[in-house]
Amino acid sequence: MNTKKFIFNGRPDGIGNRIEELINIQEYCIANNLECFYIWNNKLQLRSYIPLITFDNITIIQNKNQLNNIVVKNNKIFKRTKGNIVKYAFNFDIDIKEEYDLIVHIRATDRLINNVNQDFSSVDELKYFIENSIKYINNNCNIKTYTIVSDDDYYKKYMINNVTKKYINLSYDNNIPKDWVDYYYLTKCKQSILMCCKFSSYSITAAILSDKKLLVFRESLNSNLPRYKANIEIIN
Repeated sequence: MNTKKFIFNGRPDGIGNRIEELINIQEYCIANNLECFYIWNNKLQLRSYIPLITFDNITIIQNKNQLNNIVVKNNKIFKRTKGNIVKYAFNFDIDIKEEYDLIVHIRATDRLINNVNQDFSSVDELKYFIENSIKYINNNCNIKTYTIVSDDDYYKKYMINNVTKKYINLSYDNNIPKDWVDYYYLTKCKQSILMCCKFSSYSITAAILSDKKLLVFRESLNSNLPRYKANIEIIN
């Protein structure tokens, strides 16, 4: 049987949003013997991303003009089944010198607003998440080692100075964009990912890819988190 093909125009957003689409599309393709040509849309004004990841049943391309007579399915809504294992691979590899039980993703900068919102936090709410993350890590006897990825050095240093467990330093290759290196590290924890913010598709999808538990705050249940069907544990 010939595999049918279709085109999907990807979201012009961050890595996490695009990965969510790819996860959901892959499950649909495998279930229906389909192949997708996913257009990696790089129109985000502030940042653009080179696709450094591959998924079974999906070919990531830059321009649909090279494809003829293939159906476009942008109006199709793809949904993920909880527990579905994603078949993917990074297009690079990093030698991790020392393993870590937990990795914390502190999302500040573009996720902070003056008033608390469905997916965004105020500075005060983020500080609340950080203080409770520190307490959780320090009081959890199963966590021996941890590390952090973050877009904000101030909060990262604050957490390192207040967590009593062993911190694992991460190395960065200048030839690989930091956004992808951080995402790679999120998928390589031994136990779980702690989403130290109200919502971030970046850490949520990393937990789905790696089939790891995602530690979240109760406030996150009122965000878009539930639609991802990740394996979550509430820690406050």
